[in-house]
Amino acid sequence: MTSTPYARKASSSLPAPATQTQRAVAFSEYGDPSVLRLMDFPEPHARAGQVRVRMRAAGVQPFDCAFRRGDLRGFMPATFPQVLGNDFAGIVDEVGDGVSGVQIGDEVLGYCTLAAHAELIVVDAGAVVPRPRTMPWEVAGGLSASGQTALNALRDLGVSAGETLLVHAAAGGVGTVAVQLAREWGATVIGTASPGNHSWLGSLGITPVTYGPGLVDRVRALAPQ
Repeated sequence: MTSTPYARKASSSLPAPATQTQRAVAFSEYGDPSVLRLMDFPEPHARAGQVRVRMRAAGVQPFDCAFRRGDLRGFMPATFPQVLGNDFAGIVDEVGDGVSGVQIGDEVLGYCTLAAHAELIVVDAGAVVPRPRTMPWEVAGGLSASGQTALNALRDLGVSAGETLLVHAAAGGVGTVAVQLAREWGATVIGTASPGNHSWLGSLGITPVTYGPGLVDRVRALAPQ
C-alpha cells in the first residue's frame, strides 16, 4: 500500500488511548503541610508477583513529616511530585501472575515506601497480610510501621517469659505495640509515660512509671532484681 501525505496526517491526528488515572496526596516542593495537594497520577497495575490494593486507610508517620519538610533530602531526596505514606490497609482488587495466598477481595494491611497516600498502590504480594476482622480500618492502616519496629526490637533483645522489660514512651505508637507483645510473650513490663496515660497502660497489664528526675530509683523500686 502506498502512503500519501493525507494518510500520514490522518494517522498522526488520531487521539492517543486514554490513560486511566488515580488521585493521590503529593507535594512538589518541600515545606509544611500546606504544600500537600490532591493530584492525578497514572493508575498502577499489578505485575508478576504483585498485588494492587485499593486504599481504605493509610498511616502518617514522623518519617513522612520529616521527608515532606526536606529534612532527609541530603541522602534521600524527593522525586517531585512526591507521594508519601509507608503503611496502609485496603482491599486487593488486582493480582499479578504467580501470586498465591492472596486473591481479589482480600482485606489486607501492609507496608511500602512513599506511596500509600493514594487511591491505589501496587506492592509485592509478600508485603501484605490479612487484616484481622475485629481491627478497625484506621488502626490497620497505621499499624505496619510501628508494629514492625516494635516486633523487630523485641526480637533483637531476645525478650522472653519471666524477664522484666522497661519500655520508654510506652503509650506512643511503637511503645503501645511493644508492651502488648512483650506481655503476650510472658514478660513483666514497666512503661514510662505521662500521668494521663497511666490508667490506660494499667488496663493493658503494664506497670506505668512517670518520666523525670528520680526515674532510675522508681524503676529499681518496681524491679529490684
